[in-house]
Amino acid sequence: MHTMAVSEGTFSVVCIRPVIMTALAMMIGMVPMAIGLGEGGEQNAPLGRAVIGGLLFATIATLFFVPCVFSIIHGWLERRRHRSVGAEPAIS
Repeated sequence: MHTMAVSEGTFSVVCIRPVIMTALAMMIGMVPMAIGLGEGGEQNAPLGRAVIGGLLFATIATLFFVPCVFSIIHGWLERRRHRSVGAEPAIS
């Protein structure tokens, strides 16, 4: 099922939308804290900025880095499995 979704191009739409919506909702919710509004807000502003930066980095890593690493490892394991069986891997 996973390979079918990836090959049809629906994987990106199915997986990216909820990740981006969740991350954006959290980042937008942290903006008032990052700006430092209200009494004593200047104490919490660095925490808000750090949370927004961390969410931004984690979202980028989730959407780009993790799938690339997964694809590399999956391809390596497929080639290794085909070599142990004695068959040539299919190139598609």
